[in-house]
Amino acid sequence: MTRAPRHLRGLRTVAAATLLCAGLSGCSALETLTAGSNVQPPGVFTLTVGDCLDDASVGDQVTSVPIVACSQEHDSEVFATSQVTDSAFPGSPTLDSDLRAFCSGDVFTQFVGVAYTDSALETRGYYPTVESWASGDRELLCTIYDPSGRTTGSLAGTAR
Repeated sequence: MTRAPRHLRGLRTVAAATLLCAGLSGCSALETLTAGSNVQPPGVFTLTVGDCLDDASVGDQVTSVPIVACSQEHDSEVFATSQVTDSAFPGSPTLDSDLRAFCSGDVFTQFVGVAYTDSALETRGYYPTVESWASGDRELLCTIYDPSGRTTGSLAGTAR
């Protein structure tokens, strides 16, 4: 998978501008790195809603994502997923746009308790590459993080 760099949130007066600031991108086959962790390593494609990640230093081409217990300090949390229904690979720009819209929309509001445009939290995520698409990967995966630093526990219902 590939993943775009984080972007700082711009002015909140235009919803479209905040969507561009989400900094979402993608990845392919996911494996878990567990060095120094007490979390059992799940297999490929096993990130699920509620997983907490140490993914701040994960590069643009993602082959693994470190999962940690949410009770430990972490960088982000998986909060929503969706499946792409296209039969042919729609291209990275389309997937990135779809991911941005999905992760900053109703699923964000339902998870956090406030709209993305009113929140201090940011979102990004992962989407299939052409290679992972060929292997059946169709998942858009949303993560949420606090741009001011690492968090402990879930960001669900924090209304911030």
